[in-house]
Amino acid sequence: MCPMNSIHPSPGEPGFGTGASLFIDPRTCIDCGACADICPVDAAQPADQAAAEDIERNAAYFAEQEPLDAMDLDSWGEPSYQVWGGGPRRVLVVGAGPAGMYATRELLLRTTAEVTLVDRLEQVGGLVRYGVAPDHPSTKQIISSFERIVRHERVRWLPGTDAAELPDQFDAVIHAVGARRSRRLGIDGEDAACTAEDFVAWYNGRPDAQLLVELVGPRAVIVGNGNVALDVTRILLSDADRLDVPAEVRRTLAASGVKEVVLLGRRGPEEAAYTESALRELMAAAGDRVELRHHARPTAWTSEGLTLDDGTTIAAGNLFTAIGFEGTPVDGLPFDPERGIVPNVRGAVVGRPGHYVAGWIKRGARGGIGVNKACAQETVMTLVSSSRALVSPGS
Repeated sequence: MCPMNSIHPSPGEPGFGTGASLFIDPRTCIDCGACADICPVDAAQPADQAAAEDIERNAAYFAEQEPLDAMDLDSWGEPSYQVWGGGPRRVLVVGAGPAGMYATRELLLRTTAEVTLVDRLEQVGGLVRYGVAPDHPSTKQIISSFERIVRHERVRWLPGTDAAELPDQFDAVIHAVGARRSRRLGIDGEDAACTAEDFVAWYNGRPDAQLLVELVGPRAVIVGNGNVALDVTRILLSDADRLDVPAEVRRTLAASGVKEVVLLGRRGPEEAAYTESALRELMAAAGDRVELRHHARPTAWTSEGLTLDDGTTIAAGNLFTAIGFEGTPVDGLPFDPERGIVPNVRGAVVGRPGHYVAGWIKRGARGGIGVNKACAQETVMTLVSSSRALVSPGS
């Protein structure tokens, strides 16, 4: 699961599968939380929650070892298995975010395929580049690995490209297009609010980003119970001069006058989607300027503030909505609007032989970077064991 292969002993290392413990190398860990999300016994913990003796044991394990180069872990030798035979085959991967990059990596490691990789943007990374908060630069280190993948001799990288415009025929198409459209609250005046999609894209400098509202202090309301809501809160209350953001963003944040944030959850804290470590980070940095409110149902947003279903109004200059993301239909593929995904069985699109999905468009907008790695692996395994019907991107 770990996108940086920071957990040891790993397969092939002495002690793998024989000891009672695994260890996380703090020198290569990017704090993405993938291990904590997947661990069935909650053994993967932030250092500030772990017992002192466990921290000491973890440090001792790596004391005499050089850190592995997490950006260069793949030898790109002969594929582990060659199920296609008969020479290279051609696969199109649509989307250069984490799911698309991990799918490309698996194809290179496990097959003899020639991979064409396209994305509407000019750089790889997707939500890692344009979704991770700028005060978490270590998490973005994985982009270096993605950039290495597109330089592989069997990868044809076509940035700024619409897959439907490609004339070539492919043996398979993997759609890893994500699910970046923000969900809607469905309240009066919501069009005057700012979605998490727009705000995060703006402060991360995504090329097509637009800030739809002016930042007005001294108070902002953020509706959401996940890590993105916490990210938006933290950025609004951060010292703008310390953030690695575009100059225009820095100037706007510094002049915004936002001094406090009401973080509003429509459900209770026990149903919060944010991680405990993310909440602790926020409260340590700006706890005295954050008000947590739960079981609050917004009904309208006006110049006076956010009105709740109990008749009260929270006075604020800005409303941000961060209640999750949803997928949008992909041309030529079936779509489940309730779940916001392309219907699939282990990544194989239902009713469309030769078409596959990976990432959020496959399973819904949930899970972090490392989850996309396992998700892409499953899709590629399904692909290599499925029929080889020739399809074109627009068919």
